Amino acid sequence: MAFTGSAGATPRLTRRTVLTGAAALVAGAAGVPARPARAAGNPQVCAAAAGWTGRDGELLVLTAEPDAGHALRVLEPVESAETVTGVLGPPLPLPLPADFTPHSMAAAGAILWVTGARELAPDRARPALVRVRDGVGAYVDLPVPEAIRSGIATAATPLGNGLAVAIEGGPDEHLAVLSRSHLAVSADGGRTWTEQPLASGLGEGYGTVLAETDRGLFAAVADGAGTQFAYTGRLTESASPALVLAPAGTVAGAGRPMAAVAGDAHVSLYSDRDGTITETRFADGGTETGPGGAARDCACLGQVLAVPGRPGLRLETDGTTIHIRGHR
Repeated sequence: MAFTGSAGATPRLTRRTVLTGAAALVAGAAGVPARPARAAGNPQVCAAAAGWTGRDGELLVLTAEPDAGHALRVLEPVESAETVTGVLGPPLPLPLPADFTPHSMAAAGAILWVTGARELAPDRARPALVRVRDGVGAYVDLPVPEAIRSGIATAATPLGNGLAVAIEGGPDEHLAVLSRSHLAVSADGGRTWTEQPLASGLGEGYGTVLAETDRGLFAAVADGAGTQFAYTGRLTESASPALVLAPAGTVAGAGRPMAAVAGDAHVSLYSDRDGTITETRFADGGTETGPGGAARDCACLGQVLAVPGRPGLRLETDGTTIHIRGHR
């Protein structure tokens, strides 16, 4: 798999040096929006997913509400001659445990999966995954490795008939930085899992993004200097499926990975590089660059979100307007 990278200076890092507690971990993994924050009174869109039969496969978003707390909302598309925007529906019930702070989500049939962190104490948080089914949310026994004593479950994506989850954190149970990333895969609805390392030695990393492609899994992670490492993985056909990972490319100075969106011919990795959103395309059989070989500026505003369950679809939001881009 070849790639086209974005050249430029190493970004000024915007993460906290020390992250403690579930809320701080989620904020650190999400990073700081590249452009204006949400307008006063508007909920912040944190994640998206589609395909949950509990809501008839509708396009759903996870929002952080102005009065604290999180909610699940339907995002209704409104088409015009030039663009498609999304209108947020009213808050829907989201039965999450009281000590859980959500980060991302994915859907698989009747199950909505929500990743995040479980707060064990004011300065301790552990990666956690919640399964929402039939109006009930409950923790899943996620295989957190011994090397991660404090951290967060970040990305999740359907993978075939199963699910892949990124588990991130570090070895100090009271001082959490995203210094390493692991992958957990389940093919039976979260009853059993296989776990394996993805990347370590990230310093103060930025958080992993995942995408399902027609060839398997795409994963990207960045270290504290903004260097991104991309991987592809395919599931073995065995009684206990495992991922066979291969490097897909390294991009120096790319910044914070925001969203990986799988298309027909390539995976677009959208990143925040020092306040500018850029796109790196990973494809088989060749590279693609912008005009004159320059970096691709996707002209996105604020935050880019992938939509697990809808290949090729992404959301772009500047805090006031939500644009729906790609295949629908």
